[in-house]
Amino acid sequence: MNNQVEDLKNKIRSNDSLKRYLKIFLGVGCLGLLLIGGLIIWAGVATVQHVADLSTDPKVQEQVQKLKTDIPNMPALVKVGCWEKVQSLMNVQVWLETPVAENIQDLKDACLNSGEKPAQ
Repeated sequence: MNNQVEDLKNKIRSNDSLKRYLKIFLGVGCLGLLLIGGLIIWAGVATVQHVADLSTDPKVQEQVQKLKTDIPNMPALVKVGCWEKVQSLMNVQVWLETPVAENIQDLKDACLNSGEKPAQ
């Protein structure tokens, strides 16, 4: 391994065109990294600025206030068992082991029907 590294170093030292290509490659790589880093920083600052502008918009503040007042008046449509069933159905293995119709029926029972289990 050490001989291979030494051979590579000797090839680079003796070949001027290889040195030039290596310098160009490293220069373009560094420039690319700087450009990508700048774009990432710009995107982060633009996102934060957009969120800050959005929070000061009177229409958004009105909608948030309306939602706060409407939440206590909303009926409790989603039961706790519904959320647990949805999370369990996100596993692929459940869909492979049980029929699709049975999974959909279980989801309907958990989310739409009353808390009583249907007779089987």
